[in-house]
Amino acid sequence: MIVEKQLFKMERFTFKAGVSLPIEIGFETYGALNEDKSNAILLCHFFSGNSHVAGRYSNESENAEPGWWDTMVGPGKAFDTDHYFIICSDVLCNVSPYNPFVVTTGPASINPVTGEKYGLSFPQVTIRDFVNVQHALVKSLGIETLYCVAGPSMGGMQAIQWAVDYPDAMKKVISVISGPRMPAYSGVIPLQIGVDAIRMSPEAGLRLAIKMMTFQNRSFENISQLWGHPIPISGPLTSWDWNQQPHKYFQDLDYLIESRIHEVDPQHWLYISRANQLFNIEVGYGSLDEALSRVQAEVLAVPVSSDLMLPPKESKDMIDRLQGLGKKAHYYEVETDGGHLSAITEYEKFIKPIKRFLDNE
Repeated sequence: MIVEKQLFKMERFTFKAGVSLPIEIGFETYGALNEDKSNAILLCHFFSGNSHVAGRYSNESENAEPGWWDTMVGPGKAFDTDHYFIICSDVLCNVSPYNPFVVTTGPASINPVTGEKYGLSFPQVTIRDFVNVQHALVKSLGIETLYCVAGPSMGGMQAIQWAVDYPDAMKKVISVISGPRMPAYSGVIPLQIGVDAIRMSPEAGLRLAIKMMTFQNRSFENISQLWGHPIPISGPLTSWDWNQQPHKYFQDLDYLIESRIHEVDPQHWLYISRANQLFNIEVGYGSLDEALSRVQAEVLAVPVSSDLMLPPKESKDMIDRLQGLGKKAHYYEVETDGGHLSAITEYEKFIKPIKRFLDNE
């Protein structure tokens, strides 16, 4: 599929932090909106993702890397563009503002009042802010009710927040490798350790933050399968150089980081990290059950058995609560050693439950 980046602007958006600013985000669409505008699906991206969920751009070569869920979005795929109109947007403070295909407003953006970058004067953002901007975008397209809101990881958080804050705005919700709140463990490792590292040294700290996120996105088994039990670099310890890496997998990890770090802004990483740490759908509603009682959409949760970032118990607890409240809610746990990242790398295990849920009207 050939796609193009589109632009959505708001002259005045009020953040949950109480500050109002002009903002803009990029978005992409796939497939065709039907006459009564009832076939629209909003896909929400993960922590380091963006609105380029599938296909490629017209100015790219045919062998260019496609969008991050190209395996799931397109004709005949899980999110079938022969039947559905797919929307995906960049979030505020996207971690990669220097990616030429990302459009976002955040700390690296120019403050029109001062002519300088906002920096840390930019208001704190929340998952709810992302959802409110998306809601305005969807309304601007003339869509009153979405068929589904879905996404993996931070994208699943947005989908659940949609179901709570705008209960009449969608028929279905799919939360992949996500949950209704950020677990305390993941809020510290990798998120808070990454925040602390960046605040001490933006450049070096960002490398450490990405390194921690990369490892936490995998599992113990997956790391062992990738690199086995590493053999230390040979050489006498008397001549040890601390600039050396003791194992090959550290070298591989550094290469991975260097290949993408030029697109990432340290302050944007801070803001997205904090938005994830603050995520808890009960905020503003008194309790988790009170928040979930607002949900009117049919919900599917698809966690991963080996997920260290957002363990399946969070999704299971949410589905149990929804069912206890008399809601239509379903749970499908994917068994794999792939860890959190498997929603992208082992996409074939997610096709059946998602397609069955979407097509069952």
